[in-house]
Amino acid sequence: MALVARAADWRRRAADLQQVARPGAVLLADPAAFAVEEIHNPHSAGADGAPNRVDPARARRQWEELADAYRRLGQRVEILPAAPGLADLCFSANPTLFLPTPEGGEVWASRMTHASRRPEVALQRAWFAARGSRARELPAGITRFEGGGDGIPHPGRFLLHAGAGPRSERSAWEAVAAAHPQMDVLVYELRDPRFYHLDTALAALDETRCLYVPEAFDAAGLELLRAAFADPIALAPEEAMNFAANAHCPDGRHVLLQRGSPRAEAELRARGFTPVPLDTGEFMKSGGSVFCLKQAFAGA
Repeated sequence: MALVARAADWRRRAADLQQVARPGAVLLADPAAFAVEEIHNPHSAGADGAPNRVDPARARRQWEELADAYRRLGQRVEILPAAPGLADLCFSANPTLFLPTPEGGEVWASRMTHASRRPEVALQRAWFAARGSRARELPAGITRFEGGGDGIPHPGRFLLHAGAGPRSERSAWEAVAAAHPQMDVLVYELRDPRFYHLDTALAALDETRCLYVPEAFDAAGLELLRAAFADPIALAPEEAMNFAANAHCPDGRHVLLQRGSPRAEAELRARGFTPVPLDTGEFMKSGGSVFCLKQAFAGA
């Protein structure tokens, strides 16, 4: 099916689509080279307009705690080694999109907006290729596609939520949709520069529930999101700015999220989820949190 941008045009619903397995592994990237060297988004600059300064030792501790949290939940954790000069490599959600399919899954290579991040794509693509993952490439001419930052698979169904805006162009999602006529791709126009990737504004928790940032979507996007999730959880503005929507629910029960969002945690507990608050403050200085720091994939 082609892209769907309005709920009125969506003839099916999530439950009508084929089932897919949840990924059981995450790819993290070593943060040894992490720093804020360029201003890529409104979160990465301080009050003086200069790039935020990172405490490398604190970032390392936070990253290790995230990896340990995934291991405690039974997730397989793989590590991509750091590469000199690639300060943003640790944000492993972006250089590729792992798309769960009824056959298992495939990896789409990104087209990064910022030149400094483009070498990350080859590293992740090679990592997945060495493990036998099916590789997919976008047609020539598409210049903006930031993988798992803007592409969020719907848990358990062959359905993809796609952000169109500053980092991923609509034509990229048209190509992904054309490759899988049996999959629906719901596209959301991102209107707020603070929520520059869809994963800063939407966390798909299970087949019916999500966290979302109302301010990040236009009216059509909100209507489409509410059609896809029967029980969407709207985030308060202050918790949205605390990256609460950049959360990850790897197993349908536990929700890893930036600490300091008590209202979101209460809403999650009321629905039977177990919040797992973590500190990703050093990475938030660059505009990312839990979801940005991992690439979920189907591990053997």
